[in-house]
Amino acid sequence: MIHIAYPRAFASAPPGFMPTTPEAVQAAKQNNHNNATIHDVMLRRSSDSAAMLEYWDLTDTIIDGVNALRDAGEKYLPRFNDEGDAEYQYRLKCTKLTNIYRDTVEGLSSKPFEQEVTIVADENKTVPEPIQTFIENVDGSGNNLTIFSSATFFSGINSAIHWIFVDAPPPNPNVRTQADAKRAGIRPYWSHVLGRNVLEPRSTVINGVETLTYLRIFEPGKPDRVRIFERMENGVIRWELRDKREAWIDVEGGRTQFHVEDEGTLTIDVIPLVPFITGRRDGRTWKLFPAMRDAADLQIELYQDESALKFTKRLTAYPMLAANGIKPQLNPDNTPKKLAIGPSRVLYGGVDGSGNVGSWAYVEPSATSLKFLGEDIKETMQQLRELGRQPLTIANVTVINSARGANKSKSAVKAWAFGLKDALENAMVITCKFMGIKPGEYDPTVSVFVEFDEFMEGKDLDALNTARERKDISQLTYWDELRRRAVLSPEFDPEVEEKRLLDELPGDGQDRTQLDIPPGPQA
Repeated sequence: MIHIAYPRAFASAPPGFMPTTPEAVQAAKQNNHNNATIHDVMLRRSSDSAAMLEYWDLTDTIIDGVNALRDAGEKYLPRFNDEGDAEYQYRLKCTKLTNIYRDTVEGLSSKPFEQEVTIVADENKTVPEPIQTFIENVDGSGNNLTIFSSATFFSGINSAIHWIFVDAPPPNPNVRTQADAKRAGIRPYWSHVLGRNVLEPRSTVINGVETLTYLRIFEPGKPDRVRIFERMENGVIRWELRDKREAWIDVEGGRTQFHVEDEGTLTIDVIPLVPFITGRRDGRTWKLFPAMRDAADLQIELYQDESALKFTKRLTAYPMLAANGIKPQLNPDNTPKKLAIGPSRVLYGGVDGSGNVGSWAYVEPSATSLKFLGEDIKETMQQLRELGRQPLTIANVTVINSARGANKSKSAVKAWAFGLKDALENAMVITCKFMGIKPGEYDPTVSVFVEFDEFMEGKDLDALNTARERKDISQLTYWDELRRRAVLSPEFDPEVEEKRLLDELPGDGQDRTQLDIPPGPQA
């Protein structure tokens, strides 16, 4: 199984798209939280993007873990009424996180990658050699199609949308053929673009097909950048790359620190970004209803409950010593002196003027509240795990926006896998455009493993065993199907197994022709 735990593993990918350092991640999270306070017009989000920002902050923080939740402070761990800063900071340090949400996303995103993502050849056409070479290193950093797709799928589930950016070096007049491009090392490459970094997407229907007409992308880095693509009325794709500088300049709609570093037009007729979506779009807007929203919200509730239990345990784990009828000793500033307690120490109770003897006693809180909190946490964990299993059942198929996937799938994850297949094929089409491979010469078909939910109930194994017992299928077909269902390992070799089976057959006795016995009559 090929699976990337978290997209941040792509530290060597082209910079500016998927944050790869804590500083870049923080910059991406902090960018444009409130459009009303953003003075730079280039950083203002569209209403669709702004509507998604709170969800992206939530899920990205959960994925980052307990330290990120602590850094978020009161956003996910509210302060008590009249709680001082010192007391709150102590309680914040006591927080605890059992990250079931992250484990759930990890598990769901691994399903299509039980087998490699491959390019399928047509019946009458072979896969062009440049495409075969490209899929072994799609991002220019050595990551093949399967690894790149795994990161795309993970981020798409977590963020409800993820973008694949297909880019290529600018045209070179000395490169006229594919052979020239190969010798010069000129080739397209793919990059990840987080959903949160697309500040403004626009699309419209052209000739019956929804087409991207404008994209403005924030690229955190040193310096920060903004990249813009716009489809002109004549169909030409214009682009700008802006770097952040100290000076402010006037632009249409306001002022900005992002100065044009480079600009031009593309040699292809589409904006080279492809969305992969797991949420449900709100009409034709780019506002989404994330499939994992309920699970993320419940994870925060679990974080708060676990933190409350841990903090309460710290308060109640050590009994408090109380003095009754005893006047404390005072410091020069009239504050009570700290009392030393523990083994090998004796505490005396003084006598007041009325002859009453003071006493010492430990105050120990009841454990009833701890027991209640513990049981409630177990129930919340169970609910969260049940929510995590929902995308693997029929119930959640309605949240999928792909009719093609919904018609063929039993589960939401399978429908998402069909959506990934479509996104990869669309990205390959754009790649072919950059390579000069025309439609009709080669039409990319990507194979993504989507049969994982066909084998979940185990009934198919019973039917398979029955078919073999009745000799309706051959032994080799039976083994192939077992290997496809991961009952047998991918390294299973039918020829080796046949030999082993023959070796197990009982013999008719020792073959005398192989014995060293002289010829002639034998007793």
